[in-house]
Amino acid sequence: MTLTAESLCLSQPAVSHSLKKLRLLMGDPLFIKGVDGMQPTPLARRMDSAVAKGLFYFDQAVHSNSEFSPATSKREFRVSLADYVSQQLQPKLIQHCLEHAPGLCFNLLSTRIASAEGAQQVLQAHDIDLAVVQLETLPLTSHHEYLFDDAIGCVGDAILHGESSHIPLETFLDTPQVALSHREDSPSLINERLQKLGLERRIVAKTSYINPLQEILASTNLLCVVTESAARVICRNNTLKFYSLPLDVPAFKVCLCWDERKDHDSGIHWLRKLVRELIAPAPSSGS
Repeated sequence: MTLTAESLCLSQPAVSHSLKKLRLLMGDPLFIKGVDGMQPTPLARRMDSAVAKGLFYFDQAVHSNSEFSPATSKREFRVSLADYVSQQLQPKLIQHCLEHAPGLCFNLLSTRIASAEGAQQVLQAHDIDLAVVQLETLPLTSHHEYLFDDAIGCVGDAILHGESSHIPLETFLDTPQVALSHREDSPSLINERLQKLGLERRIVAKTSYINPLQEILASTNLLCVVTESAARVICRNNTLKFYSLPLDVPAFKVCLCWDERKDHDSGIHWLRKLVRELIAPAPSSGS
């Protein structure tokens, strides 16, 4: 009660009196003594969620007309990036802000958003301001922004798989593969298309980490299905090469998505514009 009073700039008796009135109004003790001190009751927890949402919208309304000044702001942005996007965008983002927005801080996360339908829940649960995601189809909501198509192919050692721009189907099926991304946990995309043809590929490992792939794939016959943007990171300073697939697989849609509650946040608008300018689209097929 004392800490709450200090936070609200009120006296402890005033807060105690307000809590007593609220308990009578709700017909619930709201807080009860436990081994770790006062704990909220189930009703208090439900109220907390609803009140927090209301306070969020109130805060957004108060600041909706305030201008964001990157040169003077000391704000922290929480940004979620796919692994390969982080390696491409993070250095540019930090360098830009060192020069033009020195007071900003970026908390760069790797929260996974696999679909447009579940994006808002993930963004709000993790308090994420902006995310760069790859989706199978373009979302239909106004809280996503299309950036570019990212074609799907595979990476392998060119010394072993040759300099051709594509991998034959027989080779693709017979060659052991490392599966990148959490999407490989279910029969979707590549697996789904192979199943419709009565075919199956050889998966020897699954990973969500891109960094070890250079060492894993180099000097072995392993293949890994990736996007062209990811291949730009993997095929750097080595003998690895990006090949087109022997299957008809639609490209991923790389998009920006943001918390729908922050539509009028001028800081988010600024950040979206900056990311659009800094992020580079995938290279052309066959590179």
